[in-house]
Amino acid sequence: MMKKEPIRVVLESLTHPVYKLYSSSKRSWEYHGMDLVVLPGIFHPGWFVTSVMLLEQLEGLDLSGKRILEMGCGAGVLACRAVQLGAQGFASDITSLACENAAQNTFRNELDVEVIQSDIFDQMSENQQFDYIFVNPPFKPDYPESQDDFAFCCGEGYEYYIALFGSLKKHLTPNGTLVMALAKSCEIDRILEIADFEKISYERILTKRKWSETNYLYSFSCR
Repeated sequence: MMKKEPIRVVLESLTHPVYKLYSSSKRSWEYHGMDLVVLPGIFHPGWFVTSVMLLEQLEGLDLSGKRILEMGCGAGVLACRAVQLGAQGFASDITSLACENAAQNTFRNELDVEVIQSDIFDQMSENQQFDYIFVNPPFKPDYPESQDDFAFCCGEGYEYYIALFGSLKKHLTPNGTLVMALAKSCEIDRILEIADFEKISYERILTKRKWSETNYLYSFSCR
């Protein structure tokens, strides 16, 4: 396991309680003309650099007519923006609260996003395929004990990634891509080992450092 730098430990000890307090209230957020709400307990896309990196990656794509899934959607901002850019948008999450939040933002901005409550792909039909899947995944090797934990906990045996990569081939189009945000402090090698086992190819496409953390975007494909 990677040993954390002392400054990272200090910053994490300060940031976590501040964010818990911040996220305990309903928040408003504007993005490209969208009037968005982030409900209490939902992962705020403006707070985390990985969410911003995924949005920036989305902006650089030609999405006209493409099927885009925001997995673990939280407030559904990325799926909403994809529809603005000409895509057919889908937003999924395991929690009913996140699905409710995504549906609210879809309605208030008059955007046609299909919201699906699903544990990864379990509640989707096998023929449901996407050209792009964007995910800011959980990475803490613990089991979730509450709805809030699903955004951070991937299971002690990295069961989240085993399920994700194990079913990915069924849900990407032949030329489809999954774009995933990961932080240097998580067990990236373990995650990539699971992708290797399922014969999923991958590439690091972006690196961004902020404060004490280095963050990455990876693309995964079944080609």
